[in-house]
Amino acid sequence: MAISIRTELDLQRAMYELLERQSISQITVEQICQRALIHRSSFYRYYTDKFDLLAQMVMRALEELLAVEQTDAAGSVVMSRYIGTHTQVLRHLLVTNTEGDNARSQQVINDCFLTIAHTGAMDRVFVMIRNARQPDLTAYLVSGAITSIVQWLNNDRRDGGDPKIQAAIETTLASLFSLEQHI
Repeated sequence: MAISIRTELDLQRAMYELLERQSISQITVEQICQRALIHRSSFYRYYTDKFDLLAQMVMRALEELLAVEQTDAAGSVVMSRYIGTHTQVLRHLLVTNTEGDNARSQQVINDCFLTIAHTGAMDRVFVMIRNARQPDLTAYLVSGAITSIVQWLNNDRRDGGDPKIQAAIETTLASLFSLEQHI
């Protein structure tokens, strides 16, 4: 059964709003539904759990990043902007979990990277993942780099949107993403 675009966007918006304030471990399906003004049974008609919704959110974000990159800037620039804009969400998704949902969140991101890579995306990061001898390991390295940047931001409560921090993130990602030239 296909989900309506409005319902999908309402659920994603609700999840983003909740992730702005709390860890994914603390977020319940009930909270997501209440914020989206959707009945819980409707949620389960389309998603198996909050991580299934998260996977759809990550896929949408990656598709939007790829669209921007094709018309605007290099992948490291686009990704650093995304990290800067969504620092708090990424903190609550990848760093501050106390119940161990960090690994599950990172697995969702990793799986999305692999899916996008196998769709034939021409972004050099996804080409690198697709062409690697171990695509799943390469996807983990890329998602791990993002997690490490978010951890770095979190450790000293750095502002991911600060222009100097953005430049540091962009430079670091550009170095990492250039590694495919040496594989």
